[in-house]
Amino acid sequence: MQPSILFEDYYLAVLHKPAGLMVEDDNFGNPSLQNWFLNHLQAKFPTNKNYYIGFPHRIDRVTEGLIIVAKTKSALQNLNEQFNNKSITKIYHALTEHSLTAAEGTLTDYHQKNTKLKKAILSAKKKEGFVRAELRYKEVCNTKSNAFLYKIELITGRYHQIRAQFSSRNAVVVGDSFYGAVTDYQQGSIALIASEILFSHPKTNQAMHFTLPLPQNLKWQCR
Repeated sequence: MQPSILFEDYYLAVLHKPAGLMVEDDNFGNPSLQNWFLNHLQAKFPTNKNYYIGFPHRIDRVTEGLIIVAKTKSALQNLNEQFNNKSITKIYHALTEHSLTAAEGTLTDYHQKNTKLKKAILSAKKKEGFVRAELRYKEVCNTKSNAFLYKIELITGRYHQIRAQFSSRNAVVVGDSFYGAVTDYQQGSIALIASEILFSHPKTNQAMHFTLPLPQNLKWQCR
């Protein structure tokens, strides 16, 4: 599956990133959304030599979903401010191996990114080096395979936040063996999608709202 462009103007674009593709370039030459979008700009504007690509947010390599890319420095600054002010709404859907205790609610933990393990570490109490991680969730349905589909709104945007918070409560995302899943999903991906995003256009202040349809293998078994 290739990335696709849902919206593009002079200031920004909204992209659909497939699972298995990194957002930004790494030091090993792996395929990335950044490189794909650069190729798109070079083909669209072949005489322009000053392309600008900035990401105000990211999603994991194994996660599919919506990504905003800024095409000017001022647009990136504005979008960063919107994220810092928590005025951008990010919605995910996840299929989990087990259910949470309550059908809807809020999960709050303290979070630390372990750079050596490349993993999120959680604590129930505030500790030095840990920051607050919070999300809201609602169960959409349970399925014929005894998996559970959740709609999730991120209040904070921490490294592996959804994956870590759900797995710490025995509701690991399907396919996420890194956090303990025993159920397979599609190769190179987990059953988590950044499905919806709401923000203000950095130049016009117009309300922008984008959604992705849920993959059939996330929802087809809903009773």
